[in-house]
Amino acid sequence: MIDNPQFLDSSTKPVASRRHDLDALRAGAMVLGICLHGMMAYSGIPWVVMDNERSGALENAINLIHGFRMPLFFLVSGYFTAMLACRRGWAGMLGNRAGRILIPLLVCMITIIPLNKTVEFLALKENASHPHGRIFEAISEEDPGKVLKILEGGPTSQIEEPEKRMRLTPLAWAVLCESEPMTRLLLGRGANPMALSQMGLTPLSTAALLGRAELLKLLLEKGHDPFSARMYEKSAWKAANLSLNETQGLLLVSRGKMPPDLAALEQGRRETIKLLSGLSMEKYGTLVPPEPDDSISPNRNIPHWLGWYFAWLASDNNVLKLGGLEINLVQDNTLEHLWFLWFLWWLCLIYAGVSWLANLTGLRMTENKSYMFPGLLVAFVLTCCLQALMNLDYYPTTLQTKMGPDFSPGFIPKPHVFLYYAIFFFFGGWYFKLGDDQCRLGKFWWVALPLAMMVIFPMILSLGEQRLPNILLQAIFTWLMTLGAMGLANKLFQKESKVFRYLADSAYWLYLAHIPVVIFMQWQLLHVQLPAWLKFMLVLLVSMPVLLASYGLLVRRTIIGRILNGKTHGKD
Repeated sequence: MIDNPQFLDSSTKPVASRRHDLDALRAGAMVLGICLHGMMAYSGIPWVVMDNERSGALENAINLIHGFRMPLFFLVSGYFTAMLACRRGWAGMLGNRAGRILIPLLVCMITIIPLNKTVEFLALKENASHPHGRIFEAISEEDPGKVLKILEGGPTSQIEEPEKRMRLTPLAWAVLCESEPMTRLLLGRGANPMALSQMGLTPLSTAALLGRAELLKLLLEKGHDPFSARMYEKSAWKAANLSLNETQGLLLVSRGKMPPDLAALEQGRRETIKLLSGLSMEKYGTLVPPEPDDSISPNRNIPHWLGWYFAWLASDNNVLKLGGLEINLVQDNTLEHLWFLWFLWWLCLIYAGVSWLANLTGLRMTENKSYMFPGLLVAFVLTCCLQALMNLDYYPTTLQTKMGPDFSPGFIPKPHVFLYYAIFFFFGGWYFKLGDDQCRLGKFWWVALPLAMMVIFPMILSLGEQRLPNILLQAIFTWLMTLGAMGLANKLFQKESKVFRYLADSAYWLYLAHIPVVIFMQWQLLHVQLPAWLKFMLVLLVSMPVLLASYGLLVRRTIIGRILNGKTHGKD
């Protein structure tokens, strides 16, 4: 098939030899991902395991890595996709990518991802059911004397002091524990029924979510409105009407266990809705309160003309129901850390389509090296446009960081995230066509990297809510780090070595398999009294040897290695 001219790339440019420096970058991006996930438990950013030991330095390191790691990966992937298309034609490229991207993803969906989910469930259950703090332990034990002693022996502010993991106040935890005596005690001491948690729930809405009408009545005595909600907040009415699937997820994340009796939960929810409907009749003259205006975005940074798009992202219209299971095709963490394989497969399909169309029409982008930097400028402007759409998604379980693109782990890629990575992928494909074997693009790496890390990065962290300069600086940071990393890798990895080749080959497997190992280690260290940075180092020092050993024993000289790396190995 490769000999058939219609399947070949019509470029007359000779195919370049393999760039070992770009191989190193791709492997490095995978290893940085393992490090990033190892840090997450100790950063304060929402994660499966959220340790009480936190480090601002680790949070900054996560933001720095996330700001350039995957854009760099997609650029390099675009480069090698174009190289493969030149060697084998677009049909041969698709066959290769199906074998090394699509098939591993499908296999991982029935092996590694279920293992991830199991370890995550067990770790989350342990983490959520044991909030840190003496007062939370006393509430769990339903010991009013102990709770009073803690409140009277400390500052008055501790009654509203949230735990670090989900920002639950003592009253919120008492409601989650469904303890009427503890709830009554804390309300009597002045606890706030409207304190907002990380999940967008208040004690008032939590009582509605649990279907505990008697707790809801107790909380409503303080005079709060069960129908109004602030930014990112679920009102008591909305919480009472959430789907059973979302309710179970919220309760698992918040208290570490599912409802023991779903029939009792549903019956309680019906009683709660009846109670709230009566209040709605008194206030609005209808059994159902008026719907909030969906055109009003809960995020003030979203332009009015884009409100429909982010409302669609945050809506329940993308939910697929399979029996009793509900899957949000856009927002649910279905593909977990392997979302990038799904993105790559679609980008390869689009690249093949563009190549076929170019061959058919004779139209193609210039391959003149003098256009390299103007092309880079176009890519930078497009990056700014897509960066302007990041960190605006207000779906409750969206993982967000201060820097970099949004997370898109669902079956349907978020369009703005997909287009963002497409910029880097197609720039990488075009960059291959330019034949820049001397890496002129990264020539000034020694300026780009220090400038990005020591000047631009601190400026971004200091900007806060100043969105326009933040967008511009983030795009500058991403491209400086990407081009700087390319230049540095070209300087260090111009020749192949056996050690480097082994690590480069193993990186794909290490990344595919690392999540259950990393989360298991974070889980085991939860109650160990050590500084955050030391816990992170222990996670890494145990996880990496285990992963490398699994590669050597289970992958390298097996059919798995053949699929992942396109070759098998004899004895080293």
